[in-house]
Amino acid sequence: MLQMRISFLIALATALVASATSPASATPPTSLDVTASAVNFYYNRFIVTADGNVRVRLSDGTVVSGETFTMDLKLNRYLVAGDVHLDGPTVHETGAAFAGYPDLDRSYFLPASGTPSRATYLGIDWAHPVANREQPGDAFYFPDLTGERAYIKADGARIVPKTNVLFDMARVYTAGVYLPAPRYVVTFGPNSHYYENAFAGGRLDVGVPFNGSAHSLTALHVRNDAFNGTYLAFDQHFVWDQDWIVFGVDPLTQEQRQYNLIGYKRWSPKFESRLFLQESAAQAGIINRPTNAAGFAQLQLTGGFRGSSLTYTQDNYYQYLLGLPHGITDLNVSTPEFDTRWKEHPTDASLVFTGGPTPLTHGSTRLLLRPRAGIGWAHDIYGEGGYPNEQPGPPTVSYRYLGGSLYTPAINLTRSLAFTASYDRQRTWYSLPHQLDNGDLRLTLGGVRERQHLRAFVAYEIKTIDDYWGSAQLAAYTPSPDITVTPFGTFSGQAAFRGLATSRGYTSSVIYTPTPSFELNLMLSRFYDTPAPVPGLYGQPPWQFAADLRVRLSRQILLDLGRSYYFNFANERWTPQFVIQFTP
Repeated sequence: MLQMRISFLIALATALVASATSPASATPPTSLDVTASAVNFYYNRFIVTADGNVRVRLSDGTVVSGETFTMDLKLNRYLVAGDVHLDGPTVHETGAAFAGYPDLDRSYFLPASGTPSRATYLGIDWAHPVANREQPGDAFYFPDLTGERAYIKADGARIVPKTNVLFDMARVYTAGVYLPAPRYVVTFGPNSHYYENAFAGGRLDVGVPFNGSAHSLTALHVRNDAFNGTYLAFDQHFVWDQDWIVFGVDPLTQEQRQYNLIGYKRWSPKFESRLFLQESAAQAGIINRPTNAAGFAQLQLTGGFRGSSLTYTQDNYYQYLLGLPHGITDLNVSTPEFDTRWKEHPTDASLVFTGGPTPLTHGSTRLLLRPRAGIGWAHDIYGEGGYPNEQPGPPTVSYRYLGGSLYTPAINLTRSLAFTASYDRQRTWYSLPHQLDNGDLRLTLGGVRERQHLRAFVAYEIKTIDDYWGSAQLAAYTPSPDITVTPFGTFSGQAAFRGLATSRGYTSSVIYTPTPSFELNLMLSRFYDTPAPVPGLYGQPPWQFAADLRVRLSRQILLDLGRSYYFNFANERWTPQFVIQFTP
């Protein structure tokens, strides 16, 4: 089982890597390996420095040595100064300073000669320097780091320009002290795919990236969530200009874990694909065979044309990858006998058209329509596998739907006040005598007070769900007793429900943002639902108050603190716990 899983993931990753768009040939250096008596990294300036017995090995094998080194990672230029030696297969020179500009494919050198001179090297042609060519005025400029504290101290660094820096034997400044890490990677390139997430949500996630290259990043994570507590997790990223793969194991240190793999490929500017694979396993140790495992796979293909898109999505559910053991007690047997009929799995698919915004009116008050339509089917929706179908209805159901959103852009009433309106409607027809109508009307009034750092809005919303079964309506919705008794009280009016539900709600919010590092959001909502909510059965609290505070504690840590109040609905006032989340 494990070998099959690993082989499949390797094969998939290899296929995506092979098909990924190849980057254009990069000009040297594609990397710099820096060693010195002391290597420092200044996070707020994105500058790497090195002092004492500096040795810089370029990716073509050329070595530049000296007494001090600095590189501005954002400007992508570096400098070695003090008794500089330039050594390679075709060059052996000494001088006062050597400056590299990878973006310009130029290197500038101050040779130690009797007469003042400057040499310029083009690319990696070290054998033919250009003498006395005009050079930038700040080619040999050292940045002023007076008063700055190094975020990382290390023995060495591997720098991939415009991408990342890998530090060896790093000491990372955290909570006032330098914590040791054998290796640590800082990613600073513009490619956002390094940060694709393969984990489920959590309250705390502290990543420790420990390996990386021009197209990869490997990290160990310390995570915390309400179900698993505190644990370790692992993820691996492969990235290119537009394509990416991320693989994660979460949790890594507990018996119940998930293996997730997500791959994205853009085949052309208007066609892309996405693959998501997940295995949930009960497994004592990563290399041991799981006692039980389930899987999920989703393939999504999207094509665009004239502002619209067409998307095909298919979901496959694998409830028991090993088959279902005979009897519940067999789950605790080391070698249970499995019923292979349960290797069958539910499958569903859909083909969805999403139209672009189409103006229905013109002028100062515009009205736009965004249509959508789709068809789909679902097989073995009850997950009965190879067993005879025991649930009502056929094993395969198809459907089609038509809908759209009618909306206005923001209508400015004053300089600081705007109004928006939208209405969304969709009807779904099933192969059974069954159809479903969804409606959503929303009116919003929002304003901004820049001097007070305040944003606010008030919204009114009506949601409707109408579930029609024709002559079988009462069979689908058997009348309930009018009186329902729960541990939270006695509720009436339930007998009138026949599959038609309406929710009307008012929501108001005030957002206070005095600085980019502080945001307070206060939200009050009032809902009127039909049928009325019954605690423990269905519905939402009629009154809801939510407070959310976001504070950036450092450049690497953002604290999100939230809590809700339900005004004694189901005997609940404040939620029992705060929502606490730490994110980068």
